[in-house]
Amino acid sequence: MVYSAIDTFYLMDEQLENSPSRRDGVDEATETTLRIYGCDLIQESGILLQLPQPVMATAQVLFHRFYCKTSFAEFNVKRVAATCVWLASKVEECPIKATKVLLVFHWIEQRLSDEKLRNLPIEEEHLNTKSVDLKAEDLLRIEMHILIEMGFVCHVDHPHKYILHILDNYLGTTTPELVREAWNLANDSLRTTLCVRFKSEVVACAVVYAAARRIRVPLPENPPWWRADADRHGIDEVCRVLAHLYSLPKAQYVPVLRNEFHS
Repeated sequence: MVYSAIDTFYLMDEQLENSPSRRDGVDEATETTLRIYGCDLIQESGILLQLPQPVMATAQVLFHRFYCKTSFAEFNVKRVAATCVWLASKVEECPIKATKVLLVFHWIEQRLSDEKLRNLPIEEEHLNTKSVDLKAEDLLRIEMHILIEMGFVCHVDHPHKYILHILDNYLGTTTPELVREAWNLANDSLRTTLCVRFKSEVVACAVVYAAARRIRVPLPENPPWWRADADRHGIDEVCRVLAHLYSLPKAQYVPVLRNEFHS
């Protein structure tokens, strides 16, 4: 398989364990919860904005990368999630207006805080002009922080594009159920730090392996079909992280900001 992607943002486990958030006193469980919470916001907002899945996927990876460089105690997870959606829409050439992103995130936050608003149409939620201007300025400010931390490199290589190649060329099967299960697992993997630990082809091999086990599709083991793109340790670790993700309760917001300027 020939890869042309620029894969430059990968961290060792020791680096993740010594993240800016940990140095700010945010424990591992809280950091994990906030990462999942932010990714859930990105996915939900993208659906409401009718964005294609690659936009949400890119936004989630940018979100994880940013918090590998900065702390949850410094930047509000909700604002960063909104900014990542806005930035990713431009990266994936599906640009949307900042006001639309702000409106949807405002609606989500209101809906989560008030049961009576859960079925209220988004069109009935309005931000006043002053609030929009302030939040739009915040979006621009955070976007610049993200771009600087990323060295203005926002390319993202997703595992999804390798799934069909692996199934078709290595395993000789493109069973719809297997493709769908592997694709869903790849989507879920973006809620974890797997995207900053392993290259996309490793994650792709792992989700194909996990999907096959879930739906009881036998895969050849000798010679190992995955050897060209991954090793057994990587596959096992991806599967372990996904299993842990599915064992967790729904992520809730945890206040960890150290000052109100970024709230």
